[in-house]
Amino acid sequence: MSLWMAAMWGLVGSAVAEALNLSGMMRPTSESGGRWQWPWRDRRDAPIVVFAVLLRTVAGTGLAAAAGAGGLATTAFASFTFGVAAPLVIAKMFDQVRVTERPADSGRDGTSGEHDDAA
Repeated sequence: MSLWMAAMWGLVGSAVAEALNLSGMMRPTSESGGRWQWPWRDRRDAPIVVFAVLLRTVAGTGLAAAAGAGGLATTAFASFTFGVAAPLVIAKMFDQVRVTERPADSGRDGTSGEHDDAA
């Protein structure tokens, strides 16, 4: 499968996942009086929600393309699955990153952090 086909199947998979997520957020609740509602409380929040959806679909497309280029996703279903699972896969990859403690900052005790050895 070509890189572009893997990317397109990843885009379809991530779009399906986002559509299901949005429909779940828009479902009628007792709070909305049984009416369907947009997933934001204020219209000013709409661009943020749209940006987050676009960001996740681009991540799904990129992950599927990378998997296709690396030979990991060789079928349309595999690329589609990478698109659907992209947010989870990327989150789990970042969970594996170990954060080490930063060295103590010597300049916090009122000195400039420079040492004068000429004295």
